[in-house]
Amino acid sequence: MALQRGPSPWRVSLWTRREASIPGVASILPGSRISSDLKSAVEGAGVVVLCTSPQAIESSGEVLASLLPASTPVTDAGSIKAGIVSALEKRLGGRFIGAHPMAGSEQSGIAAARADLFDGATCLLTPTANSHPQALEEVRAFWRETGCRITEMTPAAHDRAVARISHLPHAVAAALVQAASRRDPTVGALAGSGYRDTTRIALGPEELWKEIFLANRGELLSALSDMQGAMEQLKDFLSRSDADALENYLREARTLRKEAE
Repeated sequence: MALQRGPSPWRVSLWTRREASIPGVASILPGSRISSDLKSAVEGAGVVVLCTSPQAIESSGEVLASLLPASTPVTDAGSIKAGIVSALEKRLGGRFIGAHPMAGSEQSGIAAARADLFDGATCLLTPTANSHPQALEEVRAFWRETGCRITEMTPAAHDRAVARISHLPHAVAAALVQAASRRDPTVGALAGSGYRDTTRIALGPEELWKEIFLANRGELLSALSDMQGAMEQLKDFLSRSDADALENYLREARTLRKEAE
């Protein structure tokens, strides 16, 4: 949708697993070529973008290598990078450039799409020493066309960062819902915007998030340990009724949050 709204619209071809879903996709993305046949979908592509689950992205390299010319750049939108980059570079070489647009919501599926989703969002690219310079330039141009700003880092640095700013928040949102509802499952119905905003991302699809958590298990466990430490510190201040320490704790959190804007 973003690529087709500019003065020079891109020709977009989409692949969907099920032929039955083609009419619904076509109604949302008129003018796109839509096929349940992967060979037909990628034929003549200038760039291929993988927007499936991390495991599906990792396993796609062999079939793509058999269908694409050796020069066609390939990128993705997966939220884990180390495993994906390693697997895809083995099959596709330096034309694969890992990417993760930091945008979206708790909603999933093509019906949740909107043209301005990526406007102003950061897209994290994870080139390596193996990356082909031309492929990297073309992938940069592609993600800029969607409206993203580009930041580049290693796959390992990506997974370490998103464990704390993406995966940890989802884990904490799920834990917050569990904790709030444990003694009274109906209490959530009484909540205002604070609880609803804080727990919104817990509405995301559990199948996908299970896969993401396990794929980035080591970094997420480290982030959860830091989260436990922060909660223990807060519990300590409350148990001792240490008003000054509690105020400093909250002030520091507010300051760090403002600096992130």
